[in-house]
Amino acid sequence: MDLGLSSQFPTLKGHRDVVGIVVVSHGLLAEGLKNAAEMIVGQQERFRALGMDPAADLDRLRSEIEAAVADVANPDGALVLVDMMGGSPSNASAYLATSGTPVVCGVNLPILLEILMVRESSTASDLAELALQTGKESILNLGDRLRGAGG
Repeated sequence: MDLGLSSQFPTLKGHRDVVGIVVVSHGLLAEGLKNAAEMIVGQQERFRALGMDPAADLDRLRSEIEAAVADVANPDGALVLVDMMGGSPSNASAYLATSGTPVVCGVNLPILLEILMVRESSTASDLAELALQTGKESILNLGDRLRGAGG
């Protein structure tokens, strides 16, 4: 799936190592997004999904996210995608965000697919910008689109 946005972002010449991706959510959403994405684009390296348990401790979740980022990061870093702003996954990722790791809230399948397809030739920061653009482009009213009323 190419929403036509990836050509708007610069690439690194000679960059061979993919940017690590960590998806974090409440419950099983992150694992579901990972499974769906890999069904479409194939098995991915440097890609982790973390689902928050209902009884999760915020400090433990933060440690798990930081460990996952350390595990998947390449020399340019990693990108963290969380389900929603203000929830425990975003709160637990706040330290990483203030330390320079891009953290994007509001992950969905189109965002994840677009990122996975271009991450070999992008930086984590480029991917964060691409995620924001893809999110804006991927949410639409299908009825309006089919009637030609825009989106």
